[in-house]
Amino acid sequence: MSRVAPTSGSKALYFLCITLSAFLLYLDINYKSFERAKNLYKSFTISSSYLIKRITLDPFSYIFEISKEKSKLIEENKKLKQELDNSYITNFILSRDSKFFKDDEAIKKFLDLNKINKPFYLAKINSFDVEKYLCCSQHRMFVNIFNSKDVDFIGSTVINDQGILGQIIYDKFIAEILLLTDVSHVMPIISNNHFCNARGSGRPGVITCNYSKLIWPDPIEIGQEFFSSGMGGIYPSNILIGYVSSINTIDDANIHFDIDLVANPLKGSFIGVLETL
Repeated sequence: MSRVAPTSGSKALYFLCITLSAFLLYLDINYKSFERAKNLYKSFTISSSYLIKRITLDPFSYIFEISKEKSKLIEENKKLKQELDNSYITNFILSRDSKFFKDDEAIKKFLDLNKINKPFYLAKINSFDVEKYLCCSQHRMFVNIFNSKDVDFIGSTVINDQGILGQIIYDKFIAEILLLTDVSHVMPIISNNHFCNARGSGRPGVITCNYSKLIWPDPIEIGQEFFSSGMGGIYPSNILIGYVSSINTIDDANIHFDIDLVANPLKGSFIGVLETL
């Protein structure tokens, strides 16, 4: 049978606990005897909370911030690359050290001919079948032209920072470029007293010419420079096209020679499109 009322021993223990608690409270209020212990506890609590946050939450927050910053950097790099390509083509064309033009007078005529402050619209390569370019005779490129005006670009000259790449033959949403090396392309070029209608060879970076020694008594030399003639109404004149790389004698009167182009369509993702006259 259990007891309902506490015994004298239980009462004494209960009274002792109350007295001890009151004494400790008195010491804490008047002398701050447990201030150091409380500070230690608070410090432990804060440190533990910070440590748990660093271990659990901070890694996820860091990964999230890094992914956001990476996306921003990628977008910034794209914009800067586009602006850099734009300015690089312009600076290269107008540079006095550039071989893009034959001389300073050619630059002036070119700018006067186009009657615009910037001689080109920037375009981005949309697609280019490199395998077909390297193996086959049809050399085409497709680009998106950055243009806010209603301009017909068919027949427009296409350039990069090295020189002329070709001309636009189709301009609906995505423009199609006929490269100089396409076998269907013909371009009149000159060098001193020499003139020929250079044809695309179907080989990367090479166009070809035929001439008669009866018409041109002066010999062709390896390394000889050829420039655009301006005839035909497509390409501006006096732009460096390439250098003679090989010469073959067909018969006593006729000569065939190859010209290595200075402009490489595989270089860069952005090009310039000259506005048609």
